[in-house]
Amino acid sequence: MARITLEGLSRLKLSELLAGYRKLSIDPVDVMELTLAQIEAVNGQINALYDVQRDQARAQAKAASQRYRDGKPEGLLDGVPVTIKDSVHAVGMTWHHGSKIHGDGVTGKVDAPPTELLKAHGAIILAKCTMPDFGLSGSGVSSYHGIVRNPWGLDWNPGGSSAGAGASLAAGIGMMSVGSDIAGSVRLPASHCGLAALKPTQGMIPHTPASDVRSAGPMTRHAADLEMLLRALGGVHRDDRFSVPIVEPADGFANAQVSVYRDFGFGPAVEPAVLSVLEHAKRAIGPLVGHVEERPAPYDFDAYAPIDDTFKIRGWREHTGVSEERRRETPAQLLDWFAEAANWDAARIAAFEAGVARGVTQTNALFDNADFLLTPVMPVVNFPADQRGPDAAVPLRHCTFTAMFNQSGHPAISIRGGFDKRGLPVGVQLVARRFDDVRLCRLAAALEAALASSAGDIEHWPLKPRNLPEAKP
Repeated sequence: MARITLEGLSRLKLSELLAGYRKLSIDPVDVMELTLAQIEAVNGQINALYDVQRDQARAQAKAASQRYRDGKPEGLLDGVPVTIKDSVHAVGMTWHHGSKIHGDGVTGKVDAPPTELLKAHGAIILAKCTMPDFGLSGSGVSSYHGIVRNPWGLDWNPGGSSAGAGASLAAGIGMMSVGSDIAGSVRLPASHCGLAALKPTQGMIPHTPASDVRSAGPMTRHAADLEMLLRALGGVHRDDRFSVPIVEPADGFANAQVSVYRDFGFGPAVEPAVLSVLEHAKRAIGPLVGHVEERPAPYDFDAYAPIDDTFKIRGWREHTGVSEERRRETPAQLLDWFAEAANWDAARIAAFEAGVARGVTQTNALFDNADFLLTPVMPVVNFPADQRGPDAAVPLRHCTFTAMFNQSGHPAISIRGGFDKRGLPVGVQLVARRFDDVRLCRLAAALEAALASSAGDIEHWPLKPRNLPEAKP
């Protein structure tokens, strides 16, 4: 049996890898050794991973290999190398939330639901992924971990807050990662790094602590993997009071109505390269669905502004939740942004809560005449690796197209849509009605395949797992 190469592994979908395991044409031990070698080769440059579990991962890969030889694999993901975000708790692994304010961090004593389910399905959790302070910037800038860099160009940002997940997958490390998304935190790095990511209907992938706006979400190199990962991680869980079952679709999407939005009527101007990729995706999705219609900007106010206020409250609470001495470690840029929340009274809080509710109402209305939405993931292609966002004063201001659906609970997927002239990936976002996650995953896979076909190279479009080029902003 010929051993698989890293390039070959990076091009495999999960279903293909697992089929290779079952046929004994691919060995989990070889896959793990390739993965660990790639970590050694590139992690010093991209700074994506920590708590690498080398010995444990090797032992688990050996055990998975034996199960396949015995014809008794366990779970949906037996022997698949995966990673999890800093903020996703795992027994024996360290939580830092990206920030020095938490000192040496907290060693996990309980598995979060995604961790528990990955283990139950036989996945091998080989490392944790770095993230920015508090998860409150769409970047890889962390006072604890340092700067995370994008494999498509080391001077460029990987996006965030699931920064290490995006950078490691783009560099050919592992087959998937579990991140979390409160404003776009799996979708933004997927766009920056040329990946696919799902923010599910709120609660369809359980997580802790339970939240009505933050979701755990899978990230992978191929949109075709997302449905399997949803099924592995999804469903009702005892520890998440907001968790909901996976809902099977009644039909396909051949007659679906798709609304395309070039902008939402607020936020930073959308860059021409982003609009060009969106137009390409609009043409590619046409033959897959019943009707596609471009629609005007739908919101009548800046619907991100009250959401930003909710993040300021979160930041202030985390900052004040540690000792006075440790508060000094809070990055000044973030403190300057959220410190005003210290003086907000009940009326001020009620005002932004009303703004969030108004935005949710207008977001719900987007589906009055549509089954799916097609939008940019963000208005910009990228920004320098050492910045917390395109707007230093408002680090999540570029979440125009993503944050709305955290508040409303709609499922949303980012897939790679193309590239700009510098060769940097540009994503597009698909959004569905609540509980239509399975059909959304299938449409995302079909659209990604159509985009690959139109690029003229289905087999090799567009992966660059090992070349870490220097790209100057």
